[in-house]
Amino acid sequence: MEPSSPGQRKRLAILIDADNIRSKFLPLIIREASVFGNVSIKRVYGDFGSDAMGAWQPLLHEFALLPVHVAPVAKSKNATDMKLAIDAMDILHRGQVDGFCIASSDSDFTSLASRIREGGLSVYGFGEKKATNPYVKSCDRFFYCDLLLEEGAEGESGKATRLPLKEILAAVDDTSGDDGWAHLGAVGSVVNKRMPDFDHRIYGFNKLSTLIKSIASLEYKSNGRTSIYVKRK
Repeated sequence: MEPSSPGQRKRLAILIDADNIRSKFLPLIIREASVFGNVSIKRVYGDFGSDAMGAWQPLLHEFALLPVHVAPVAKSKNATDMKLAIDAMDILHRGQVDGFCIASSDSDFTSLASRIREGGLSVYGFGEKKATNPYVKSCDRFFYCDLLLEEGAEGESGKATRLPLKEILAAVDDTSGDDGWAHLGAVGSVVNKRMPDFDHRIYGFNKLSTLIKSIASLEYKSNGRTSIYVKRK
């Protein structure tokens, strides 16, 4: 993760497609979004007259969510998506925020995420592993809520064998100095830019530095309290 400094925290809007995201992901979404900035807008979209929205009702007050009702008479396959997208563009043009958190696995939001980024704002996506690659790539960062909820579950240690080793080593090469050492923060930033869905936690590591230590082809050193460096052996 790349937390903002206290003096540069972004204003964020969280827009949730309740037709396509599970209510149990909400605490995780709020937690991760808060790392990147101050959440000033929180809206959840769906037909609040239907039984399917029952799980969201108690969360509205708890998390200060604004429910945006999509009436059944207006409801079609993309009605909720369209309302969310229209609101996002209104917020964008009013200059109310510096970034958006779009909570949905629906690939229909690929164009919206790309358009927001064209406007110079950040987009953080939240969904499940079923999200399409183009949608994931259209975001600055993408969080797989289903995998993060499984963090630490039995059997998750096997994920370490599926590390994107090639991409990590390439990032080390691209950010290393003449002495071969690369700052860990720079390595992480490059990997995230190339792989918006990269998250050390889904591979079973609570820190990026711990993940790096597990790679046998890399050396690791600490210079002071906060500076960590890596290089190829």
